Amino acid sequence: MEEGNEYLKLPIDEQCVHKLWKARVHGYEEAAKLFQQLDDEKSPEFSKYLGLVKKFVIDSNAVAQEKGLEAVLAFVENSAMAGKTVGEVMNGIVSKCIAAPKAKTKELAVQVTLMYIEIEKYEAVQEELLKGMEHKNPKIMAACVTAMTLALREFGIKIINIKPLVKKVPVLLEDRDKGVRDEGKAMVIEMYRWIGAALQPQLKDLKPVQVTELEAEFEKVKGERAVPTRYIKSQQQKQAALVASGGGGDGDDGDGNDACDAPEEIDPYDLMEPVDILSKLPKDFYEKVESKKWAERKEAMEALEQLLQAPKLESGDYGDLVRALKKIITKDTNVMVIALAAKCLAALGNGLKKRFQPYASACIPAILEKFREKKQNVVIALKEAIDAVFISTTIEAIQEDVLAALENKNPSVKAETAAFLARCFTKCTPAVLNKKILKAYTTSLLKLLNDPDPTVRDNSAEALGTAMKVVGEKVINPFMADIEAIKKTKIKECCDKAVIVAKVPVPKANDRPNTAPATVNRNDAEPTSNTGSAPKATKRAVTSAAPKKAAPKKQAASTGAKTEKIEREMTIEEVEQKAAEIFPEDVLSGLCDTNWKTRLSSVETFVQVINGMEPSEIPSQVMIQVLNKKPGLKDTNFQVLKARLEALKLLAEVSKLSSTSVELCVVDVAEKLGDPKNGVLAAEVLTSLAEASKLDLVGTLVLDFAFNQKSPKVQQEALNWLSNAIREFGLVIQPKKIIDKVKKALAATMPAVRTAGIQFVGTLYVYMGSQLTMLFENEKASLRQLIQAEFDKHAGESPPIPTRGASRNVSEDQDEDGSSEQLQEQQMNVRELMPRVDISSHITESLLEELKDKNWKVRNEAFQKLENILKENKFVTSNLGELPPVLAQRILDSNSNIAKTAIAFSQTLGIAMGSQCKNQVHVIFPSLLQSLSDNKQWIRSGAVSCMNAWGEQCGFKEFFKNEMIADVLKSDSPNLRTELWGWLAEKLTDLPPKSIPKEELLLCLPHLYANLEDRNADVRKNAQECILPFMLHLNYTTMAKATEKMKPASKSTIVGLLEKVRGSVPLKQPSAPAKNVSEDENTKTVKTAGAKAAAANKTAGKGKPAAKAGSRKKDDEADTSPVLQNNNMKHQRTIDEQKLKVLKWNFTTPREEFVELLKDQMTNAGVNKSLLANMFHSDFRYHLKAIDTLNEDLPGNGGATMANLDLILKWMTLRFFDTNPSVLIKGLEYLQLVFTMLIEEEYNMYENEAASFIPYLILKIGDPKDAVRNSVRGLFKQMEKVYPLTKLFGYIMEGLKSKNARQRTECLDLLGSLIEVYGVSVCNPSPSAALKEIAKQISDRDNSVRNAALNCVVQAYFLEGEKVYKMIGQVSDKDLCLLEERIKRAAKNRPARPSVAVSKTQQVPQQQQVQQPVESPPSSKVDMDENNQEDYSDNEEVAPVPVMRNIVPKPRPVSGPFGLDSKLLEQIEKETLDLSAPKLENFDLAEIWESPVNIPKTAFCGLGAKRDSSLPTALITAQPRQLDDCTTSSQVVDLAIAKVASSDLNEAWQANVQMEEMLNSDRANLLLGREDSLIKSCCVQLKLLYGNFDHDANLPKGYRTLLMLIIEFFDHKNLGNNVSEDALIELVENLLVLLVSGRVESFGEGHCYVRILNTILLRIIQFANPTNTTCTFLQILHKCAGSNNLPARFEELTLKCLWRLIKFLPDWEGELDILMVLQKIHNFLKDYPSSVWKKRECDNPIRTVKTILHTITKMVGGERILQYVTRIDNLSESELQPYLHRLVKKIKVEESKSKSKKPPHRLSKVTHEQLSEIFKKIGARETSQEGLELLYDFKEQHPEADVEPFLKKSSQFFQDYIERNLKIIGEKRKANDDN
Repeated sequence: MEEGNEYLKLPIDEQCVHKLWKARVHGYEEAAKLFQQLDDEKSPEFSKYLGLVKKFVIDSNAVAQEKGLEAVLAFVENSAMAGKTVGEVMNGIVSKCIAAPKAKTKELAVQVTLMYIEIEKYEAVQEELLKGMEHKNPKIMAACVTAMTLALREFGIKIINIKPLVKKVPVLLEDRDKGVRDEGKAMVIEMYRWIGAALQPQLKDLKPVQVTELEAEFEKVKGERAVPTRYIKSQQQKQAALVASGGGGDGDDGDGNDACDAPEEIDPYDLMEPVDILSKLPKDFYEKVESKKWAERKEAMEALEQLLQAPKLESGDYGDLVRALKKIITKDTNVMVIALAAKCLAALGNGLKKRFQPYASACIPAILEKFREKKQNVVIALKEAIDAVFISTTIEAIQEDVLAALENKNPSVKAETAAFLARCFTKCTPAVLNKKILKAYTTSLLKLLNDPDPTVRDNSAEALGTAMKVVGEKVINPFMADIEAIKKTKIKECCDKAVIVAKVPVPKANDRPNTAPATVNRNDAEPTSNTGSAPKATKRAVTSAAPKKAAPKKQAASTGAKTEKIEREMTIEEVEQKAAEIFPEDVLSGLCDTNWKTRLSSVETFVQVINGMEPSEIPSQVMIQVLNKKPGLKDTNFQVLKARLEALKLLAEVSKLSSTSVELCVVDVAEKLGDPKNGVLAAEVLTSLAEASKLDLVGTLVLDFAFNQKSPKVQQEALNWLSNAIREFGLVIQPKKIIDKVKKALAATMPAVRTAGIQFVGTLYVYMGSQLTMLFENEKASLRQLIQAEFDKHAGESPPIPTRGASRNVSEDQDEDGSSEQLQEQQMNVRELMPRVDISSHITESLLEELKDKNWKVRNEAFQKLENILKENKFVTSNLGELPPVLAQRILDSNSNIAKTAIAFSQTLGIAMGSQCKNQVHVIFPSLLQSLSDNKQWIRSGAVSCMNAWGEQCGFKEFFKNEMIADVLKSDSPNLRTELWGWLAEKLTDLPPKSIPKEELLLCLPHLYANLEDRNADVRKNAQECILPFMLHLNYTTMAKATEKMKPASKSTIVGLLEKVRGSVPLKQPSAPAKNVSEDENTKTVKTAGAKAAAANKTAGKGKPAAKAGSRKKDDEADTSPVLQNNNMKHQRTIDEQKLKVLKWNFTTPREEFVELLKDQMTNAGVNKSLLANMFHSDFRYHLKAIDTLNEDLPGNGGATMANLDLILKWMTLRFFDTNPSVLIKGLEYLQLVFTMLIEEEYNMYENEAASFIPYLILKIGDPKDAVRNSVRGLFKQMEKVYPLTKLFGYIMEGLKSKNARQRTECLDLLGSLIEVYGVSVCNPSPSAALKEIAKQISDRDNSVRNAALNCVVQAYFLEGEKVYKMIGQVSDKDLCLLEERIKRAAKNRPARPSVAVSKTQQVPQQQQVQQPVESPPSSKVDMDENNQEDYSDNEEVAPVPVMRNIVPKPRPVSGPFGLDSKLLEQIEKETLDLSAPKLENFDLAEIWESPVNIPKTAFCGLGAKRDSSLPTALITAQPRQLDDCTTSSQVVDLAIAKVASSDLNEAWQANVQMEEMLNSDRANLLLGREDSLIKSCCVQLKLLYGNFDHDANLPKGYRTLLMLIIEFFDHKNLGNNVSEDALIELVENLLVLLVSGRVESFGEGHCYVRILNTILLRIIQFANPTNTTCTFLQILHKCAGSNNLPARFEELTLKCLWRLIKFLPDWEGELDILMVLQKIHNFLKDYPSSVWKKRECDNPIRTVKTILHTITKMVGGERILQYVTRIDNLSESELQPYLHRLVKKIKVEESKSKSKKPPHRLSKVTHEQLSEIFKKIGARETSQEGLELLYDFKEQHPEADVEPFLKKSSQFFQDYIERNLKIIGEKRKANDDN
């Protein structure tokens, strides 16, 4: 018994896979218990079972399977990792469990399925169930349908996608199995419960009997309210949170959770499959449409009508089709054709619905105008068309066109337009039909009530009645106050008859804004009387109890703005009734009394009443109307008037005023501005009213009144008051509303009014800047002069900080919702204030025809006419007639000059239209995108410039609509994709995160992922740059989810790229420390579109208003802390930047997020608050103060300056982008003092300090100001002493890429100076590479650049001599002559002096031993340069510590561990050689090569084993003997090979580099005969490196030099071919172990090492001996098959190598030793025959071996292969011979089948070369036609020749191209012969 229960001792996971079913049952039970006991859903225990649970559900034993399902259910229910298993487990459930014989098994299978849905894997579950519905077994089909029905019933249609189920209905109901049909029927009924009548149109294809049955069942469930009974996890969490917050959580009453609500009604349209009609249009459709015969036009319309029968249409470009239909409707004379076109337009609108929106604006006015048609059938068709078009647009969008049609002279047009408007109103909600829109429509419709035509009157009354039904009688009555009673009665009758089809959304409890009153818990609420009035003291939800995120606050603010309540103006009766309740009768009558004293007494009593009331209880409108009772504010007694004004001021200060209340009194107050006694008080009252409401409202009303009356005094005082108010409130008033009044003031006859107007313009200038001058360009010269003088007075003046109104709070609290910033942005665009001209009348038919003309000159002249129109009208409306579609065609014109002109004109047109250009984006933008595919760079750059111009005018968000970008990305053009991805990367970064429709970006994602693997390098590069911008808008999770349906290989690549970029997404910085800075002064320095997102991150954690006020008060106190703190936080900042926890300091222009990052870093570093406020102030004068403070602090606080040097340098880079020269010059002077201090302290700059400063300093070396350039030069001279020269040289070299000629000149001068002082050793990456780049500048067109480049090369010549000519590479003869001439001239003038560089170079080795600072972070690639001496540490937590060095600048070395003695190499081939070298310990090398190296035969050095102690002592501890003992070059080479295996890493490095240099020279043949020795030494070194477990920081460098040596060795085919099989086996095993272990991946840039290892394996396959290579990998595969200790990855890599090798076998036909390969295969099959592999899970090894046999057999032939086999000993021990016999027989059958086909004629060598040349010509664009002609002639001369081998490797497109053109050439020649 005990023996049978041995499995109980095993771990649970092993029991679950035991071969005994009882053991598995026990394991499943224990696993289920374990899963239920684990508290942590992310416990590591769960991860053990990730690969096992899929086996639980497919257990062959029924009892075990049932227990396995229970365990899986527990696993899915309790593990957070369960989602990873859904695919495999559900596949097993569908195939093995869901239709199992045991009922409990089926039940458990369904429970697991539902549980997967609950953990939000419903998409994968539904996909597997849908696959199961296609299974051959009807039981499985029926069970899957049942499970789907149950899931739908429990979770509802918000979780289960009903659309794919609809497609399955006909198939299921037609199935021959009754069970499937019944379950399908049940599923259809359940679907009907959820979506109702929307399902019935999908059943029209069923049999009538089935439809009848279903309808009977539908009647039974009709009216049932389907609600989900089970929720997914995220819904459960929302519900729990709602319950916790006291909002209730009962699913039945639907409070607070979306999942609990009744299902939304589904439109049948959404369930339909779209149909593509554009591809089905007849080829001659557009020709017939333009035909002069009405019958042909009618025929075209009928064909289109037939196609449009489809209820849903595929998305596409319907622009041409809509334009054709519109043209027929507007211009055709045949009524039948017009009616058909209107029907087609209606069908098109209904088929596209919302997607018709781009074309709606053009169709509406055309149809309205056509309503003049009298034929009833045409009018009916037009009604249908305009109703269909309205689906895609809004009542606001069509307002302009409809109002114009209502004023049309034709009564039919007016009547039908009013009727159309009535139908539109039925589809509107009160929110859509707001007060503004309602007023516009009502005004026009009321006019039509008096129209002579009765139809017009009736239809307008119907429209008004429908509007009344929508918004309510109270809302619309103010607009109909003056109409007659009889007309009002008629409108009310129409109102009663109207039927509103729009559904008004019912507000839900969870839709309340955060700032709304808290919901009262119904369990705790006290009973209140339901009087309809709100309680007086409503408590608000506690919003300051805990820190909130910025996003909810923003949402709350915006919600509050949208739902602002407009108070209704009360009637006189209502006012009197309310006033009687508040005031005594004598007060009310006294206010109107004729005696002024009585009036004064009543006003005083009025004030006392106000003072005695609570502010919240004061009915402000009633009070104002009482105060306004005649005589009101027009009181003639100044004392009473003063009292009334004071009372009104008090009312404004203590009560809440609505806009309605303000409008009642503001005009009367404004009238008193000219009063000599009360004018000042009137101005104060207006200010109080503005503060109580909005300055925008009060200011506009005041100016409107002032300039509509005649008193100049009132006009003057109104302007003065508003000017002062703007300074107090900020520019919160819309300039557009007041600019006309300002112009009236400037044109006034009274000098005082003109002066006030000019002063007011000066105030606007402070806020709006010089762009304000555009508004006065058309004024008289004298007036412009006065205005300019006023502007000059305010030049450089900054807008004052607001002290009143909402702007004050914004400045103090940073305006959480960003609305103030948006308002300011709107105000700043002065172009929008300019009057615009409608140029549609200039766009004539003849002009459009000229644009379409075939003659390009005519088209060009048409563009000149258009440009003249825009010159005359700088600001135009978006009404351009038919120009946009024609312009879009010209942008893609075949003539590049016309295309360029069209793009330039489009750019000018976009600027002229301003923000209105958004109306034409859908027409122009797609053509601009298409033009990016043009081969000409200037076309593409012009298109990008045009897109940017349009984006700046209308906002870049307009481009992300209607799938325009996603559609164009389907193009195959690499130019288009390169340009578009580059443009998107730039623009998406600047747009606020998540401001673009998510759906648009999601449509672009598949194209982005595809282009990340594109063949074109530029496409890949730009696509990679787009990942981060996309992630900012979509987030990582969304982008990762989009990869789920990709192929595994592609998915791993894409996910890797996403992971790499993920760390670059800016994290939200903690805002608490940043709040210590005074927000009054800390305004933004750099304005970008991304500023809002950065600002939003800083709003978290705000406390109550009182607390904020306290903190501001505290901040205002002087900060007495040190200016800079001396701390060690720089180390942490460096580490954060390495790990990408913060943004890398890299930009072209500083964005807001960089400024915010630096500010937070400085705050955390303890920088003085006052200094910080000055550093980030918007005024440059504060920056000067900050620099002065730093200057004063430097002498006594040098340590703190060094501790914060990175922050100071970053702040200075921001100042480099400022425009003020004084800050720049003063900052550079300060930096010179800082670097002087650093030199004295022997400081060594950090790498991140240099990287964040030097590139931006190089930008300023090309500054036009001499003072700036001189300062920058001085800084570079100082940096030579604190930063490695080679790295400094590299940064300066980058400056040569600049387009600024002055910058290139200065950089070349600096390079020349470095070379002159320190020699060519400073050149980076190497002297040759650097001098080649410098020599390219000799041909520059700028004279100063040429001279500087020549001087630089001349300095190198004086040091290196004639070698310089070799270094600079190929240069033109002209440049070479210039160089030689300059060298001669410079040599004459050069004074004789000792070579500094030589003496310096001699010191290099000694210096290098001292100077090895640890640099960080590591370079972005594995640097194989011999001069690169940095040590890379794989411990990224350790911050770099700079090593102090001597003040005297020292040259970078040219020798050292990686150096090479060139003189030694030159004399290697000599027989005798005397060298003096460093003394090394003597030892005898003979024993290394005489006795073999006995390495223990472990598992390839053993994964995880330590350094082998049994290695020969000579290889581990001994040192090579002295070079003095080497008398021949052979001994020198042997010595170097031995040093490769040295245990001393320094010696090994030197040997590796020397061997690599030898291989690169002409002395590589010295290694012939020593190949195995070198490879075995490399293997020994690999083992030594692998065994180094001390995490030596030098390991990466050791691996790097060794691997590069191996690559260089195998690049020499003659050497690689001589390596023996044993050496190859040892090398390959070591390389594979290195790959499998992942050891090198832990280094910095580990993926580069992996790439190098893969390259070495490929080199071995390509260049080693084919026989040895093949046998090597077969031998390793043999070992893998017999070892259980090796990881699966090792075998996988071996197989991949063999798969690659198989591709080369046909090329090795003459070189491969077939017998040796067959012997290896025989040994493999002997030990592991086919029967063994049938028992194993993976049989890839045997399949690979058989593939090799198949390839070799086809290569050498059947008979020969059988002859080889007979020479193998003991052949019967393996299945090799029988398998080969079968293989040969099969190949013979294949050959016999192909014998009927004539074998292709083998071409001679000459003919083959001739054909190759022809195909090269075809492939070149210039000679393509010539090549095709030659190919045709060749085929005529050689009909037997087979050109297929030349074609089969090319694309199908290229093959079709050749075939098509050959056919054309043949036809042409045949025609010529016939002639």
